[in-house]
Amino acid sequence: MGQPARNIILANGEFPQDRQCLDALRNAAHLVCCDGATVALIASGLREPDAIVGDLDSLPEPLKRRFADRLHQESEQETNDLAKAFRFCQSQGWTDHLVILGAMGRRDDHAIGNLALLLDFAATAPDVQLWTDYGYFQVLASSATLPSTPGEQLSIFSTDSAQPITTTGLRYPLVAQPLEKLWCGTLNECAGSSFRLEFPGTSPLLLYRPLPRVAGKQPPASAPRLPWRKVHFIGVGGVGVSGLAQILLDAGVAVSGSDAQDSTYARRLREQGAQIFIGHHAENISDDADLVVYSAAVQADNQERQAAQHLGIPQCRRGQFLARLAPYFRRVVAVSGSHGKTTTTAMLAHILREYGMNPGYLVGGIVTGWERSASAGSWEFLVTEVDESDRSQELMLPALSIVLNIDDDHSWGIGGTAGLEECFARLARQSLQTLTWDTPDLRRILQDAPNLTALPLTASEDALLTTLPLCGAHNRQNAAIAVAAAQLLGVPREDAIIALRSFPGVQRRLTIRWQSEDRQCAFVDDYAHHPTELSASLQAIREQFPKQRLVVYFQPHRPERILRYGKRFAAILAAYADHVVLVRPFLAWEDEDADANPQTIVDAINRIAPGKAELTTTDWEPLACEIRQILQHPPTPLVIAVIGAGDIGNIGAWFEKHQ
Repeated sequence: MGQPARNIILANGEFPQDRQCLDALRNAAHLVCCDGATVALIASGLREPDAIVGDLDSLPEPLKRRFADRLHQESEQETNDLAKAFRFCQSQGWTDHLVILGAMGRRDDHAIGNLALLLDFAATAPDVQLWTDYGYFQVLASSATLPSTPGEQLSIFSTDSAQPITTTGLRYPLVAQPLEKLWCGTLNECAGSSFRLEFPGTSPLLLYRPLPRVAGKQPPASAPRLPWRKVHFIGVGGVGVSGLAQILLDAGVAVSGSDAQDSTYARRLREQGAQIFIGHHAENISDDADLVVYSAAVQADNQERQAAQHLGIPQCRRGQFLARLAPYFRRVVAVSGSHGKTTTTAMLAHILREYGMNPGYLVGGIVTGWERSASAGSWEFLVTEVDESDRSQELMLPALSIVLNIDDDHSWGIGGTAGLEECFARLARQSLQTLTWDTPDLRRILQDAPNLTALPLTASEDALLTTLPLCGAHNRQNAAIAVAAAQLLGVPREDAIIALRSFPGVQRRLTIRWQSEDRQCAFVDDYAHHPTELSASLQAIREQFPKQRLVVYFQPHRPERILRYGKRFAAILAAYADHVVLVRPFLAWEDEDADANPQTIVDAINRIAPGKAELTTTDWEPLACEIRQILQHPPTPLVIAVIGAGDIGNIGAWFEKHQ
């Protein structure tokens, strides 16, 4: 990117953390700060702004007093603060070699809006650029030949979906090819010391180029270049984070990571060359890391996050990193929904694998018999589940989105029911194609999706599907939509169904950990932690074991679910179980809530069926011993089901190891 720009606008958005960005801020001749970014700038200690522009509503009073002579208030509500700051720069004559920092924000609508403003600014400030922590956007008003580094990666974005673009000097040349929409640019690679972009010039192009420090890495020939040489993962022992680390290892990226305790996932990454630390310590972070990725459970005061901040290493959450990694695959399939994501993702990946398509995949669970839960594959497809709980699925731009269902789980943390529905609606709007079920609610929520396919609910009753070795109506629904998705990706229906006959299942999704020779007694392990999931799981268990006595060990997951769903949990458990042992709640990273008392669930069950339920405060390992002892001499045809998303999940693996 050459020498630091002489003039900088620091916009509302995530405060830049890249060392080169921070150096540019420190050394800028003029620094104009949108009011919403002022607090982060002052907290950084880098320097003071030369001017603060905006409506100033978000500026704390102490800062207003401190910088009273530098405030330039503009209250026009129809104009975003970046445009206000640019107008101020124009009035001062500060538009030569102008750089905009911190303008990408957390949401794609903000990012796209700011890129559109960048195009507007270029009309009067041709050298304007928008920098990110990884590279920069520049505007091309007409065809041009540009210098490059052999192997350098870049992305081309067109503002006109019909404008034909021709390239030379790139690894994957374009010949009069239009790009379908602005934010679905094409990833490419420079073949030599220069490249040329030719286009009619009626509409400008945006070109995204990486920072020099992340260019020039030599990956395996079969993998596209990624803009990271080394990534550190905090919480690497979790299935979602470890899967992302696995894909980077496949691409030849150096990986380090840490977790509070060792795990199967961490050990597998270590075996493949990752540097894995047990325990979170500042010294685990080295200054050669290009990025730090952390799980949702890792808070800002984590020692490693603090060390990364001190070293100026960019950080992002797991879901944000998935959105950054996904565009390196040619086609992304995002599996969303309140329930069933992991199983459906695994089913679709299994179909594509069996059909010989070598997909990339990221499954949020252990698929029985698979060596890993994630793979880069051939970089043609990425089949991944996406997360609504932190709204990170809104950052995805899939070729195909699958919306399985929309229930009220997680709604309390993302703006209530309206926020939850908008989260799924936005994912669908940003997808080239969306596949869902034909229900009034799903059609209403997803009505603005550009290409919506809604399956009839009867699709799961297809005769071929009902012969699959799948237990439970919900699993037959998952299979039906996985088959429909596979068809959209080019797999004939019959072949997809044949592939599912060998689907091994996902662990802790109705997993039978043990069964007696006469099949009269069994131990079933399941992940359900929402009333809809609990009901579906218990119905499936009753379908498979209709005459056995059913004893359920159920652990609520997080206090919020006890408060919201306690009565529904009680009604479902009372209806399906012969006896219930309610295990003390798993708090995750939340604090205990006195109002979220699990005894209320026990009392509600016993009001329906006196004596049916009891509460235990016993830890999971003694419970595992108790279950093993019962099953050594079961008093009657018996099924014990261990259900929940917390540490109760350790029981199944322990049981298999110790039986």
